[in-house]
Amino acid sequence: MMMKWFFPSIGYGAIEGFSNPGLEMFKGEPIKAMAREIIQNSLDAVNNLDKPVYIEFENSYRKLSDFPGIESMREIIGKCREFWRGQNDEKTMKFIAEADKRLNSSGIFVLRVSDYNTTGVKGAFSSENEITPWKSLVQGNAFSVKNSDSAGGSYGIGKAAPFVVSKLQTVFYRTYDTDGVKAAQGVTHLTSFSDPSMALPGEDSRRCSTGYYSINNQNVPFEVIDELEKINVRTEYGTDLFIPAFDFASGKNDWTDDIIIEILDNFLYAIYSEKLVVKVDKKRVDKVSLARHIDRLMPKTKHASYFYNVIREDNNDVIEEKYKLYSYGYLRLRLLYKSDLNKKSLVVRNSGMKITDIKGLPKGISYTGFLELQGESVNEFFRRMENPQHNMWEPERHEDPQLAKKLKKEVEGWVKDTIGRKIEEISGAEMDIDVGSIFNTSENINYNSISDVNKKENVTDTIESVSLVEQERKDNTLKIKDIGEQSEETDKKMISGFIDDSGNSIGHRHRSGGKREASPTGRRGYLSEKGPDKMYDNSTSSIKNGGKREVEVSARFISKKEGLNRLILIAKEDINTGEIEIVSTGENGKILPIYVDIAMGLNVECEALDGHIKIKNVKANDKVKIDFYIKGGKNYAMGVRAYGN
Repeated sequence: MMMKWFFPSIGYGAIEGFSNPGLEMFKGEPIKAMAREIIQNSLDAVNNLDKPVYIEFENSYRKLSDFPGIESMREIIGKCREFWRGQNDEKTMKFIAEADKRLNSSGIFVLRVSDYNTTGVKGAFSSENEITPWKSLVQGNAFSVKNSDSAGGSYGIGKAAPFVVSKLQTVFYRTYDTDGVKAAQGVTHLTSFSDPSMALPGEDSRRCSTGYYSINNQNVPFEVIDELEKINVRTEYGTDLFIPAFDFASGKNDWTDDIIIEILDNFLYAIYSEKLVVKVDKKRVDKVSLARHIDRLMPKTKHASYFYNVIREDNNDVIEEKYKLYSYGYLRLRLLYKSDLNKKSLVVRNSGMKITDIKGLPKGISYTGFLELQGESVNEFFRRMENPQHNMWEPERHEDPQLAKKLKKEVEGWVKDTIGRKIEEISGAEMDIDVGSIFNTSENINYNSISDVNKKENVTDTIESVSLVEQERKDNTLKIKDIGEQSEETDKKMISGFIDDSGNSIGHRHRSGGKREASPTGRRGYLSEKGPDKMYDNSTSSIKNGGKREVEVSARFISKKEGLNRLILIAKEDINTGEIEIVSTGENGKILPIYVDIAMGLNVECEALDGHIKIKNVKANDKVKIDFYIKGGKNYAMGVRAYGN
């Protein structure tokens, strides 16, 4: 049996250099990337769900004779040097020189990572064309085969992470699976080189950068590699990675703490829920020791500390809510409201691994949140929109991007609304800003008189329909025209408009009247397929046709920090469906609309749409409370215009 490293021919294809894209993406934080990807794979392969997955990281100094295929590897590094000599590739030559130094030293560090209570990696000796977990992990590229549909990896990219902590970019895999099969094989990522002795007759002698330590030249794994057995003997089901030339322990930073910080950041809930126990050299991380590790590694574990307090079942200050996401499963949300928290919500999948933070959450109060996806279907669905780093949901990656976008929006919206409903209980230190002297919204106001009391203008705010005429677009601009009561000559006059982010044609609606120069309302008009735009038409016919008219209201605002505001509004009559426009006064005295980004009703159904607040089922004289965020996060003196039917 021939035991040596083998590199397939490039087959007159592309020459491969040192900068492997799959490896490069993990070189920013190599220790953390390695730990995250290995732990994720182990959690996905759990054997007995009633017991935790147990993982060991152990670093030891070994003689070079414990390195499988040492002589063969030395020869190949020499061939790489000859192939790239004189190519002016400094990065490649530096890697080759470092590898040569390690292979000619007295010994090397070897990091062993072993998991227990896992199924092992199956399919090591499957047929040539059968795609199995072993071929995915050890022999494949850019694909992933897992034990379940909701398992973490789906791109086959994360398996590159362990290679970046080896100065030889080499990993040996060993497994003992639940079918009783044992297998072992080495993989290395070097550079292309030339070796006629490896080539078959008529074959390109130039070799691929990826090589395999396997039986003969057929990429078949061994049942046992004796050198690995000298380092550790496996008697239980599971998988081992042996990473040679691991020498991060000799640096300034403690590699064990780097791994523990990564565990606390990404697997906090897996540890707390006793799905995972990790031993990093002599440091054990489990549910009992969580608080101690968080405290001793502060401030690097500051966010872990916040999330630990919200996941603790004995914390009576935590509020918990559940939400059924159609037939997919449930969302479990835990919220802690307290001063000086991080205003973030951690999202974990069923394995307990962190996936993402929800963006755009309310920032006017202090809280920490924890969201768990519960159920196989919901985990499978959201896994399919994860990016390769498994730290973000990107709906366009899903095979049904429209549905993915809808469900992502619903999940995030529910979290935001749940947080928003609690703002009422937490506020109290904010300053009330009485803008009644500026915006007396209980009366019909002539807004043009605010900046200049001597300048009066009576304008009938009757809005007519808008027609959009699209011409050649320049700088995302189109033309619109008013089809209100205009003369034939002025009706042909074009006014500039624009297209919004959703691709809708938008223009400014003008008040009706005899003059084409009548001032715009400041409210945007949309082309309606159902007929003339009667949204703000006060006419009786408009109301009969389902349009909206201005409603008399009284209102005041509580302005908080970072763009969060509270509107307290009382309508003088019932509003079945309506719309609130928040306005402010510009420097020139004109009334300017303020774009509302997010709206959350504390005691009313509402949503932000196109910069306004849509409301439903408001009873006359009821006090309505709405928290809203202003785009840009600035503070203004504000007033309201309300419309309804």
